[in-house]
Amino acid sequence: MNSPTAILGALNLDPDLETPLYRQLYDSVRSAILSGRLLAGLRMPPSRTLAKELAIGRNTVVAAYEQLIAEGYLESRVGSGTHVAAIPPDTLIEAGRAERQEIKPDPRRRLSQRGEAMLTVKRASPSYVKGHVLPFQHGMPSLEFFPHQVWARLLARRARQPQSRLFDYQLGTGFPALREAIAEYLGAARGVVCGPDNVIVTAGAQASLDLATRLVVDPGDVVWHEEPGYLGARGAFLASSARIVPVPVDEEGMNPDAAPPGEDPPRLIYCTPSHQYPLSVTMSLKRRLALLQKANEVGAWILEDDYDSEFRYAGRPLSSLQGLDRTGGVIYMGTMAKTLFPAIRIGYLVVPDNMIEACLRAIRVTGQNPPAIVQAALADFMHEGHFSAHIRRMRALYAERRDLLIDALESKLGGRIRPARPDGGMQLPAFLPEGVSDDDAAAAADRHKVLTTAVSHFYLTQRKRHALYLGFAGVPEKLIEPGVERLSAALHEVGV
Repeated sequence: MNSPTAILGALNLDPDLETPLYRQLYDSVRSAILSGRLLAGLRMPPSRTLAKELAIGRNTVVAAYEQLIAEGYLESRVGSGTHVAAIPPDTLIEAGRAERQEIKPDPRRRLSQRGEAMLTVKRASPSYVKGHVLPFQHGMPSLEFFPHQVWARLLARRARQPQSRLFDYQLGTGFPALREAIAEYLGAARGVVCGPDNVIVTAGAQASLDLATRLVVDPGDVVWHEEPGYLGARGAFLASSARIVPVPVDEEGMNPDAAPPGEDPPRLIYCTPSHQYPLSVTMSLKRRLALLQKANEVGAWILEDDYDSEFRYAGRPLSSLQGLDRTGGVIYMGTMAKTLFPAIRIGYLVVPDNMIEACLRAIRVTGQNPPAIVQAALADFMHEGHFSAHIRRMRALYAERRDLLIDALESKLGGRIRPARPDGGMQLPAFLPEGVSDDDAAAAADRHKVLTTAVSHFYLTQRKRHALYLGFAGVPEKLIEPGVERLSAALHEVGV
């Protein structure tokens, strides 16, 4: 097969296909090499010769050859042309695969106790299936109304600026302009008392949970966790080998007086006071003050997760716990995943002065920095007023979608399920009749292409309320009623 004519038999090009000809040529040569039809050391025809034989442009052949050389399938030798490589890269990969199939795991190599504990945290369900939004995935903002063109323009503008600080490692606790914008926003909107130095930019809410837990919780320390409560926080505490103590939530929020007796005092108290996750209640002012008092009595930190407080539909929100605290014992956290879009991967902590340096050093160790250019574009997005305008639009949109969902549940299900009507947030629980398993109901809903989460999963104890957690913020209006109809059919299957 040293002649161009012989090599042509190994190639297969079709000009009618959408795949570019250079890619077809690349695929054909690569396949012929891997199958043994083109042997190692074989000299390939010069690009001009092969182009003439195949009736294609020489640049097409050159592009295919260059890609094959770059990936190690061909070798270019000065003075002797281009040859098939002695050991194509996929040969090594396949050999490695064959060896790996024969390896038996060594029982001495196991996960750590923390790694095993992480396996107990349930996985989240996907929010998209084959490119389509499905009702009623919780935690998803409306992506179709995000100002994508504005965001693209701001990103492009920052990418064109040759500022070294946007392309190196020296960001520490966040891009300065973004920290300023977040501090200004939180002071005006949430009553958070902080300056830019107190704002620590992280790679999302989970990174914030991990960072805060690393800094204040030692293995074996007690962490008070809302019952029911957010699984992501539970995972962070398990990863730190904390001892999680569930504290019940009632209609006023987390109740410190209902904590299990006989336990050691908490080192950390985790709560979602603005919009409890997942029962959707708002912590009363009386309960907020009681929680602060309890933390001060035992010297505990409070980690206040304010994950979707921007979206409140009735009256003004109560002041944040951090704004009420006068002892520097509250760590405040928020995220841009709910206000903008999940893939932005930016969250933030607001920490007291004596934690700033520890946060800086911890971030250097863990590398939990979001990309600098994204931070810079977000700072511009906030300073130019786009952020506030987007929040106002989404607040009105989500209130409308909440009402549509509740109306559809009440009209289509006729009392078979009892939805909460939260004052804010992006999702709500719909409570099932006594004796009905929300696990079974969620599984039936999934079969009808409705994404829900069983609220019982958020409990650590057996004293569970059974409900379906339904998101509405990211569900277009036209999908809400059909989604409820499919949910109704699913509930029939479990006797509701």
